[in-house]
Amino acid sequence: MDLTSLLGYILVGLLFGWVSSTLVEWVWYRGRRRRLDLSATSSGARVSQPVPEGRAAQTYGAPPGPAAGANAQEGRHRGRRDAQPGPSAAQDLSNRPDNLTAVYGIGGLYERRLYQVGIFTWDQLSRADAESLQQITRALPGSDTRAWSEQARALAQTNNRVGAVYDGPLPEDLTRIAGVDQVFEDQLYAAGIVTFRQLAERTPDELARIIPAHLAGEELDFVSWIVQADSLRDEYYADEPPIL
Repeated sequence: MDLTSLLGYILVGLLFGWVSSTLVEWVWYRGRRRRLDLSATSSGARVSQPVPEGRAAQTYGAPPGPAAGANAQEGRHRGRRDAQPGPSAAQDLSNRPDNLTAVYGIGGLYERRLYQVGIFTWDQLSRADAESLQQITRALPGSDTRAWSEQARALAQTNNRVGAVYDGPLPEDLTRIAGVDQVFEDQLYAAGIVTFRQLAERTPDELARIIPAHLAGEELDFVSWIVQADSLRDEYYADEPPIL
């Protein structure tokens, strides 16, 4: 066998090996892609369940669009939606504010303005008409305030908060404190701590009883929370003119 024939056989063998490996890789990739698609479909079915209470991205609505404007920008840091236990079967009418930013289109700024006029819960928000909500929040023209009421009604029903009211001090955004995420703020609200002043007046031991180690999952610096809250007290609504 001459050298030319030998080189020809070698080239044919290399070409056959390359085609075979490419075919095997394509078959493997196609099977893996199918498994991933089936997994995604299964996951989609699971997340379609009713959302739990809490300032959960929002898993409550669509991703923020340009119509949210400065309101969405300010409320973005409140978009943490950590998994929490679902609501109990019993009606929850405890005297505490609800997370109005759970409604798509309402960020921290709009929530603050709603709190100022006495709209503290999803049930109260669901009873407000679209025009009033537009005036109260000074929402951008593209904001769908009618949909806010519909979403709030669904949240109140899902979380057993139909008829819930709140008559305490104006709630403040405690997640402005480093270390306080949305889950922790919900726990503080449930314990009656809704302002920086109230938080600043608590002791580390009291906070440890409100947010136990099994919930935190890590050691928390409650002393830092108290110091930060003391520096923020009485200023949350200072830059917001009263709404008539």
